[in-house]
Amino acid sequence: MALPSEFDTRQTVVNRVDPFIEAAGTAFTGRLTPLLNPANAVNTGAFAQQVQGQNKLQQQALQQAATQGGLGTLQFSGPGGTVSGITGQGVAGFQPFLRDATTAATQLQAQGVAGQNAGAANLQAAAGLTGPGAGTAYMSPFQQQVIDATRASYQNQRAQGRQSIMDSAVAAGAYGGGREGVQRGVYDAQTTLGATQLEADLRAQNFAQAQVAAQQGFQNQGTLATALQGQAAQNQGLTQQSLAAQSGLAQLQPQLASQNISSLSSLGSGQQALGQAQLDVTAANAREAAYEEQQRLGFFGSQFAPFTGGFGAASQFTTNTQPPPSTLNTILGVGSMAGGLLGGIGSLMG
Repeated sequence: MALPSEFDTRQTVVNRVDPFIEAAGTAFTGRLTPLLNPANAVNTGAFAQQVQGQNKLQQQALQQAATQGGLGTLQFSGPGGTVSGITGQGVAGFQPFLRDATTAATQLQAQGVAGQNAGAANLQAAAGLTGPGAGTAYMSPFQQQVIDATRASYQNQRAQGRQSIMDSAVAAGAYGGGREGVQRGVYDAQTTLGATQLEADLRAQNFAQAQVAAQQGFQNQGTLATALQGQAAQNQGLTQQSLAAQSGLAQLQPQLASQNISSLSSLGSGQQALGQAQLDVTAANAREAAYEEQQRLGFFGSQFAPFTGGFGAASQFTTNTQPPPSTLNTILGVGSMAGGLLGGIGSLMG
């Protein structure tokens, strides 16, 4: 049986990464390990999502809409500036125009009734100025006084003329004669006839003037009736225009208010969108700053990974080691050496 030789060796193969990879991995894991500590967790509150609140334009649009709807004053609170309450009570934006339109409609109805009777009294008065007695109302109330005064003046003048006849008769020596009597009788008859004619003329003149005045009064009453009817129609027309205008405003006002509210809301939405974008950008920047180290380490890890298992990742080297002699080998070795020595000595001696 062959015994192991003292010169037998053992072969050991060791696989390990290259020193520069090992050094980089040690530094890399040294940076990663602290991230596992909860105390080093990223504060996500710095880039938590936020909602841009309502701005003044949007709040104004809401207030105008509330005012238009007859609500009171809106109250805004909270970080978002939302409606939290309503104070008081208002009147709808179109309500004043609708109220005025209702008033105009009532006036128009009343004017219509009044317009039907416009000038009726004047027409009735004009009707009374027709017929034979039309001018009675226009007769002068001083007619008798005028007649009496005129008659007295006339009688006075005739008395003076009668006295002249008597004076002429006296001067002619015929006073008291028959001729003088006839002359005075004729004169007196003419005086009486003249006084009667004078009174008749005065009464006829007064009547004619009364007729003319009655005719003028008739025309005046007709003119007044026409004017009153025209005025009533004009008033109705103006009231009708006012009704139409107020009704139109009652319809137009909500449209204009809606356009104004829409404009304010659009401007406010644009400002809100801009503010939201700014909040999002701020949060994104904060997130980038918070995770900058992790991203940097992750990028390094992605670049470093191929080196840990790819080409040149590890080197192989072999070491040959001679095992230490065992007790048996030592004994056998000593014995062999002794045997050899003894054999050599024996040969020399033989």
